[in-house]
Amino acid sequence: MKKHLFTLLFLITAAGAANAQIGKGHYYIGGNFNYNYDGYGYTNTFTYATGSTVYTNHGISNLQINPDFGFFLSNKWSVGIQPGYSRVGGTETSAYTALINSGTTSYTYNHKYHNDALSLGVHFRYYCMLTDKIGVFPQFGVTSAHDVNNFKSGSLNVGGNPNIVFFATPKLAVNLGFGNLQYTHDYQTKTNSFNLGLNTNINFGVNYYWGKK
Repeated sequence: MKKHLFTLLFLITAAGAANAQIGKGHYYIGGNFNYNYDGYGYTNTFTYATGSTVYTNHGISNLQINPDFGFFLSNKWSVGIQPGYSRVGGTETSAYTALINSGTTSYTYNHKYHNDALSLGVHFRYYCMLTDKIGVFPQFGVTSAHDVNNFKSGSLNVGGNPNIVFFATPKLAVNLGFGNLQYTHDYQTKTNSFNLGLNTNINFGVNYYWGKK
């Protein structure tokens, strides 16, 4: 994995200068799109005095769309606004098997579900260009997410992660984000959590830059 990453970075760096269009007076628009499908899902078995239930959640799809708009406050600092939409769906199956003489009846229950959520975030970036084409920027900000069907259900997320940015052209760039440092507050349960990791939350984004210095 490391060997392939170093090879990729070498090819990107050797591709030549692109004179990235960033700095005060510039803007960017773009975002990221993520889709994941898990056909197998997961299975849990619950045992009771009268029988047992095999619960399966399968065909799980996860869609996330996050457009992004921002502008540069200085030659390195930028601020952006990022609305978002996500949908998680799948099929739940509960198969109850009753024991003989338990007085209960076996059954199988299927239910297709989906949960939709909307979010709005504000983030800051600090760009550090290593060459005219490639650079890094830490991104950190605040995002509030809410369940569409129950607005009181949702979370407040504060945190950030490192990103690598590559300018394929002077105005079009691809960025790779990885890891996260995040504090989460659940609106409904009033609970708080903290997460730190460098090998999780890998995402890709595309941004178009324009403007005059």
